[in-house]
Amino acid sequence: MQRFKKVVGFDDTWFMIVGIVIAATLIPIFSFNKHPLENWNNYFLSGVLITLVYTSVVWVICRYIIGRVWQKFPMPAFVMKNVLFQLVVISFTCIVISFIGVNIEIIFHKEYAYAKLLNNNTKTTLVVTTIVTTIYNCFYLFNLLKKSIHEKERLEKENVQSQLEILKNQVKPHFLFNSLNTLASIIPDDPDLAVDYVQKLSKVYRYILEIKDKKLIPLSEEINCITAYLFMLKIRFGDNLIVNIKDDNFVAQDHIVPLSLQLLVENAVKHNIISSKKPLHINIYKEKKGQLIVKNNLQKKEQIMPSTGTGLNNIRSRYEILSNDAVEVLTTQNEFIVTLPLISILTN
Repeated sequence: MQRFKKVVGFDDTWFMIVGIVIAATLIPIFSFNKHPLENWNNYFLSGVLITLVYTSVVWVICRYIIGRVWQKFPMPAFVMKNVLFQLVVISFTCIVISFIGVNIEIIFHKEYAYAKLLNNNTKTTLVVTTIVTTIYNCFYLFNLLKKSIHEKERLEKENVQSQLEILKNQVKPHFLFNSLNTLASIIPDDPDLAVDYVQKLSKVYRYILEIKDKKLIPLSEEINCITAYLFMLKIRFGDNLIVNIKDDNFVAQDHIVPLSLQLLVENAVKHNIISSKKPLHINIYKEKKGQLIVKNNLQKKEQIMPSTGTGLNNIRSRYEILSNDAVEVLTTQNEFIVTLPLISILTN
């Protein structure tokens, strides 16, 4: 019983009991013309009881064959073999059971016509086995489909999770790589400033550790992170770096992928000239369509700075996994503009 339940995926005990009782009740009426209203004793003793035993034997044997075939030739790997073996083995079993049943019944009822009884028994057996086989196979295929859907969802979920973990892990070394480059450049000029820089860097890294398991964070949290990061940048660049964050129309349900703003600001600082003659302006604001705009004036450095190349690609990849809206990047003659989709999530 347990092995069959494991193969088919459900407990068929009550289904089998109810099915046998229904079959034993109806078969005598339709196959052997035994009506309870005409002769109750004949219907019950010669009809229901005999059919109950007969149907039970047929059902149990048929069920056993189906279970063994499913176990030996599981679907969908062996569809043809599964169907063929069920058809051949169950049909042969029907003939054998009918033959044995008729010969046993003739011993007790010699007045019965052998050929007619064999014909009726064979038809009855075929009907019972066909119904039983069809129902069990329907249950089996439905359970197989359900397991397949659950398995697909599980694999997709694990795949998304693994991709997110890989992408989020790229953020940390990328951030560390660029931050250490900045730190190395200020240590010779101002050691005290370097100490302050390290302290701010530790605060930003604490934030990274806090959001390491999150796929999305509220925009307000990301703004808090970028504010700390901008303070760190201000230590180096002073008034030559001008960042304007317009947050008057931000709402609580606005969410964003973690560290996306930090990566965009980092790249803007890294690849553009920042000086008193050419200050870098970065504007962050939400437009009417519900997207977040990160815009900076374009003044590329002549010397190409070393880069791991993961920043913008990382943001794009994470949004591809979490949202149907893509990250848009527009480069004009004077500006570099990145449009980030804001994902709306209701908060308590």
